[in-house]
Amino acid sequence: MSFELLQKEIIDAGLCQGCGLCVGYCKHVEMETLRPILKDYCILEREGQKCGKCYENCPQVIQKKFKEMQPKGIYSLRSTDSEILARASSGGFVTTIARHLLKEKELSEIVMVQKVNDLPKASVVTDPDDVIQKAGVVYGRSGVLQKLVEVTGENFEPLGIIGVPCEIRGAAELEEEMKREILKMGLFCNSSIRTEYTDRGLIQSPCSGGCPSGVDARGYIALIRDGHYLEAVDLIRENNPLSSICGRICTHECEHGCSLIGSDTPVAIRELKKFVTEYEIEHGKAVSAKDHKKLGKKVAIIGSGPAGLTAGYFLSLKGYSPTIFEKTDQTGGMLRFGVPQFRLPNYILDYDVETIKNAGVEIEFNKPLGPDMTIEDLKNNGFEAIFIATGQYKPLTLHLEGEDLPNVFVAINFLIDRKYREWTKLEEFKGKTVGIIGGGPVAVDAAQTALRLGAEKIYLVDIMSEKDLELTLREIPEEEYKYMEYHFKTSTSKITKGKGDGLILNSYKIEWGEPNETGRRPLNKVENSDYEIPIDVIVIAVGQTVDFNLIDIATNNKLKKERNKIDINPITFETNIPGVFAGGDIISNSKAVAIAAIAHGKEAAISIDRYLKGQDLITGRFKEDRMFFAGQKKPPKDFSLKPESLEEATENIQWNFDEIDAMFNEDMALAEAKRCLNCNHYCLYCQDFPAIYSDFTAGEVGSEEGFTTVVAWTDRGKDIIENAINKGLFEEGSVNEDELKEAINLKSKRELKILDKTPRQEVLNYIIRLGPSTISKIAEILDLEAKKVRYEALRLVQLNQIEMKVEPGMDEPIFSPICED
Repeated sequence: MSFELLQKEIIDAGLCQGCGLCVGYCKHVEMETLRPILKDYCILEREGQKCGKCYENCPQVIQKKFKEMQPKGIYSLRSTDSEILARASSGGFVTTIARHLLKEKELSEIVMVQKVNDLPKASVVTDPDDVIQKAGVVYGRSGVLQKLVEVTGENFEPLGIIGVPCEIRGAAELEEEMKREILKMGLFCNSSIRTEYTDRGLIQSPCSGGCPSGVDARGYIALIRDGHYLEAVDLIRENNPLSSICGRICTHECEHGCSLIGSDTPVAIRELKKFVTEYEIEHGKAVSAKDHKKLGKKVAIIGSGPAGLTAGYFLSLKGYSPTIFEKTDQTGGMLRFGVPQFRLPNYILDYDVETIKNAGVEIEFNKPLGPDMTIEDLKNNGFEAIFIATGQYKPLTLHLEGEDLPNVFVAINFLIDRKYREWTKLEEFKGKTVGIIGGGPVAVDAAQTALRLGAEKIYLVDIMSEKDLELTLREIPEEEYKYMEYHFKTSTSKITKGKGDGLILNSYKIEWGEPNETGRRPLNKVENSDYEIPIDVIVIAVGQTVDFNLIDIATNNKLKKERNKIDINPITFETNIPGVFAGGDIISNSKAVAIAAIAHGKEAAISIDRYLKGQDLITGRFKEDRMFFAGQKKPPKDFSLKPESLEEATENIQWNFDEIDAMFNEDMALAEAKRCLNCNHYCLYCQDFPAIYSDFTAGEVGSEEGFTTVVAWTDRGKDIIENAINKGLFEEGSVNEDELKEAINLKSKRELKILDKTPRQEVLNYIIRLGPSTISKIAEILDLEAKKVRYEALRLVQLNQIEMKVEPGMDEPIFSPICED
């Protein structure tokens, strides 16, 4: 029962929840990046002493099936403290009760998670006011049990702990072991806090929950760790058929919630995706068509960008016959025309498109939606549903004076001309300076393209601050960034002629005002801040919009729009025209990134399937504002470390259009995958939603917005809650007990995934099932070392789980089940 066994069966298997309980039981174990490690040596392995505490007390080793318990009371409460409500989550119950218990000296210390430098940290809190100042944190792996062990060894005053169900269970076992009374304040199982997925009984890791398309990042990283690279790609493709593309250009929001943040850098998930998808391409896995039973129903998809390709793929898998109508002679939409080769090589895009075609998707080229192909035409040709995903190609400008001067370009045309069309001017900008109005991803693409065509300096003018653009700036290789000069919080008033063929960007500094009644912040010019930037070429990169001229003709002007985008139902992606759906950059509030468009296509396929089957389109589905529509509002707390840029790509950037970024080799990929904590994988081995081992539990399920549902499990817990209510600390609301019971049942009634049996469990099961036996016999049948069987059997005797008899004249002792009188 050494640490080696804990390492093999729990930590390496991704079942460690980072609670730190093992650290409390052994001075030779410590936590490092949220995992237990040996500081020096294991007593058992080095000195042969009787131990095994780290293994025996791990909450994951001995599973406990959920047991029905009758609550002592159920409440819906909201704090009456306005300061707490402004800082805390939902109704502020946990913050209010913790502050009250410390203030009234009912507890001297509470072990809880607090927000420290914007990150969750396990803390021992003694000051009631400190509870409020650091409230509103998201609970996850934070080591509260390790802190609890430290406190119980130092202090014999009344103490409490706040934690999620698995942590509370560990606290209950610790309470019994150390003969200490601990007030256990539980939180409903969150698995990264309540989402529509946890409401449905599904468990997600933070990375999977952060992916718009719902890719199981934890799952495919586990497959990479085990060397199953092709299976990892298969798992990615279950939710994202453009997996190779996303290995290059995804915004990797999955990394922003990584549990390693605060202890280490997040796992480089996008780079691992890139590694396995490239592995599949290089090792020649056949991308062949799968036979899917066809339902005889046709679906028309307008546009072969990421949304259209994804919708076609999933509809084909569902048995439909999707046809993509593409207005050009190439697939990929803006991925093909607008994203430069050095970021997304054509062979990557071609590979993913071929995969989709082999799934049964037909693509017809040079077929624009318009007067020659209307919605009615498509319906008359047997298409029973239509998905519009034409993107946005019409460039926006600022309508500045001088935009029509020679050598002034708009970004989308600038990029399309130099990628999609035959381009031979490899020294087009040699020795020239280029000014770019805009500083986002498209502006950077234009800047990098200009550098490869000989530009010696790039000036980028943007109204945003450096902090606002951090996500974009981090993607620029250092060797290229030194050729770029950003002018942050700067606007442009006009473009004028300079010396000779030169141009001048007439710019000025701005300040952002306070938000007005609409929530928008006005731009204010800084007085006397005008200045000129002399340059040779200007690129305007302030975005694109939708050209509705042909679409309006094709839909007979029936499509409802909002801010020059198609207005859709945000859950179903259906337009105001029955049977016509839309997704990607063309819809209102679109996120305008590839992974969001992929998610739109996936969701639209679900809706179209239901529509064609006559089913309700909304039942069981939820609005996904953050995933599908809302852009990243601020940079994450930390960033993953990427491979260094290829030297040859950056040394010769004036002419080299080869891919910039290097790639993980196999050793690097395996090392990176092993850093993954396998978050919430251990939740598959748990059925406890309401933290039944606590004195009381709190959470959102079962209460109206702004209130907290509180369940008392013990008389002590009930007394504390009712005393606080009587003192006026809370106002009461109504509880939806059916909703609460449903949430409990979703987790408690699902099948408990069984851990692989430990050697000790195997020995115990053998003796109980087959009766008295000897070490040699057990070792032979179970195929275990005799030394291992002897140790486990003797430990089972010490634990009073079996008995040992030594008969005169026998070579070996006999181990038997304990017979109750």
